[in-house]
Amino acid sequence: MKYYTLLFLLATSFLLSGCSEEGEEGGSATAATTSGWHFQGRDCLACHNVDLATDRKLVLAGTLFKNATATDFNNSQELTDSCNADLALQFVRNTDFSVAYSTADSYDANSKGYKGQGNIFGLARVANSTPPTGDYLMRVVDRVSGINLAQSTAVHKFSGASYDITNSADATNQIACNTCHGITTSRLYISAGQISYCK
Repeated sequence: MKYYTLLFLLATSFLLSGCSEEGEEGGSATAATTSGWHFQGRDCLACHNVDLATDRKLVLAGTLFKNATATDFNNSQELTDSCNADLALQFVRNTDFSVAYSTADSYDANSKGYKGQGNIFGLARVANSTPPTGDYLMRVVDRVSGINLAQSTAVHKFSGASYDITNSADATNQIACNTCHGITTSRLYISAGQISYCK
């Protein structure tokens, strides 16, 4: 009997933890998503550009945390450490610091992705959602006000290539933000003076 119970629990955990349409639309994963938990710190594109339907594909994605020292990624800690704000990601020219592209331009109020705390992403299904190619500084802003919440000092490269799960940390096409700024790497975090924007 213990053997069958263990098999059942193992199978259930695989079903609930994987990338699937069920996780987005129904079942127990929906309850988690509506409360803010949405796999913070993990490679968003590994699900959204590989396992999920076309209408859930993203052109780039990542997570903004409240600080650089987030280490415990159990569900409750993810919500404590991720920045719950209305976020957008800007591509900033390093010559004159003007904005070349913003994910605010691909905003869709019906997207469930905004229920996940700290989510930064661009929706592929929205017109003009493809980021420009080239080298840019990256800036996280409050989507509505445009107030700067965090900005990179290093230039990021974008080639316009599609996401490749076998090369998710592609140094020539840095669209999978959490592969460099996620669970096991240096976190993308809000500037100390702007922490009040995180609810």
